[in-house]
Amino acid sequence: MKIAHISDIHCTKGQDFNERIFDKAAKLVNAQEPDFVFVSGDLTTEGLISDYDIAREKLKSIEGDIAIVPGNHDERNLGYRLFPEYFGKMDFIKDFGDIRLAGLASSEPDKDDGRLGTGRHQIIRDAISSAKQDGKIAMVGFHHHIIPIPNSGREKNIVEDAGETLDIILRSRMPIVLMGHRHVPYAVKVNDTMMISAGTLSCNRTRAHFGNTFNIIEIEGNLVEVSVMNVRTEKACKMLSYCKKPYKYENKYCE
Repeated sequence: MKIAHISDIHCTKGQDFNERIFDKAAKLVNAQEPDFVFVSGDLTTEGLISDYDIAREKLKSIEGDIAIVPGNHDERNLGYRLFPEYFGKMDFIKDFGDIRLAGLASSEPDKDDGRLGTGRHQIIRDAISSAKQDGKIAMVGFHHHIIPIPNSGREKNIVEDAGETLDIILRSRMPIVLMGHRHVPYAVKVNDTMMISAGTLSCNRTRAHFGNTFNIIEIEGNLVEVSVMNVRTEKACKMLSYCKKPYKYENKYCE
């Protein structure tokens, strides 16, 4: 199973969006031939109709199945009303082969920080329990991070209920959590769970030398490998490799 994890596209008519980089990134994503693509929010910069129009049109160039959740920028300026019109439900459970994905809106209108809340916590529990019954791999994805992300500045945008969210995820041993928001690619294993953050795919606001990137997650039996693809250099760096049986874990800093 191969998943392309992209985030923080920031489509707009302003300076945030790098259309040339997006077009190059879309070709790189398609070349990976992923089983599905997950977009962890911030498709737009200001949540305006013009931003949403650009985002919808540009995402047409990415082939195959795609799952999308909103980010804090997408909910600006009543953008939370537009998101369902353009991209469907903000909270969902979808199957992609052996994966059962719970996609959640961690953002709130006109706020940079996020919150999941008891309703979305129940969606996580439902995805976990039903996946176990059906022999699938449960996975959750949202925009904000629930653990500190190195090299992303002052930690002030972790979801408000990160403790409760982590407790549900770690107790259930959910294998993979997908996040975005801070424009920094990062992956780490916490107990039996891999926390994976995507950098920015096509925003000009990149941090230091991280540049524009997307993640590639490959699952084969007990082995999970996470690589980050640099769009400009077209080179991939393996961030994380984890095998449950026989146990093996490697973590690498990629910049």
